Amino acid sequence: MRDLRKILSRFDCWEDPSRGKGSHTVFFREIDGSVFSYPVPTSSHDVCSVYVTGIRKRFNLAPRDGVTDQQFYDD
Repeated sequence: MRDLRKILSRFDCWEDPSRGKGSHTVFFREIDGSVFSYPVPTSSHDVCSVYVTGIRKRFNLAPRDGVTDQQFYDD
């Protein structure tokens, strides 16, 4: 989870754990004046790839949006 937070912060995403339900936290990103959110479970230190894929699509951080895997994962 720490790595995901670090990656997303590079793309101006932020986290609001108080907005999640139970064992989830919610990440946000503003895109063209609108704020989008995506919940991620916090029950494990590792985030399943399905959540990373979903966040990338929801936040326009996928290869289809011009953000390569290398750009996304590199420090």
